[in-house]
Amino acid sequence: MANAARLGGIALAGLAAVSLAVLALFGQLGAVNDYATRTAQTQLARIGFAVDSVDVTGAQGVIAHKIVEATQLSGGQPIFAVDPEIIRARVEALPIVRTAQVARLWPNRIAVVVETRSAYALWQNQGELAIIDRDGVVIALADAMDPPALPLVVSAGANDAAPEIVEALERFPHIAERVVGAVRVGERRWNLRLDSGADIKLPEGDVLAALAILDRVHAERGVLRLAAESFDLRGEGDLIVRARPERAAEAGMRERDA
Repeated sequence: MANAARLGGIALAGLAAVSLAVLALFGQLGAVNDYATRTAQTQLARIGFAVDSVDVTGAQGVIAHKIVEATQLSGGQPIFAVDPEIIRARVEALPIVRTAQVARLWPNRIAVVVETRSAYALWQNQGELAIIDRDGVVIALADAMDPPALPLVVSAGANDAAPEIVEALERFPHIAERVVGAVRVGERRWNLRLDSGADIKLPEGDVLAALAILDRVHAERGVLRLAAESFDLRGEGDLIVRARPERAAEAGMRERDA
């Protein structure tokens, strides 16, 4: 009987091996494994290993809700079926998210830890107004009729170069308070538009040095209060003030009359 049992076991093992070989030959072994895995995950979910909550750290309110939606997870989903790397990629696809980390917390929670992007400036380009972070990444579109109180940079490439001019103006508040926007010219230098309508034309090189010259002259002579068309600082160490055309014409007429 013992020999018969052993022979029976060997026969069953052989049959199983042949069956697996046949499945492998016809490409069905993977499907069987997948089915077995799904079945096991479903059984484990029934005894408590199922997604019950998604915990978000690093964001709150509407942003946290969007992050949970981005995971595409649903209550009762087998937690063993959750791939943290796939969830991370989904969350990082959100414009507001800089980085994300995802972990399964047994038996029934998913933890998502994010670093979000902070609004840094407004970027106007091709008729569209957007909120960008310090890296120039668009976080969201802005309401042109009610934009947030952020520095405005304009034109192609202005988003990537924004920190240069924003941080420079922070050093010179008497100039900054008159600036309504910074226009990127040829993706290489800046023009600052003043609330008077005049432009400050900055050089490609040392923006801080140019603004320091203007700040000093304004402190001594109040030059920014002049009815000028532009303040040109593109020449090294020079400031050229160009009057508005109508003012220049008036001055020329007075000279001729004299």
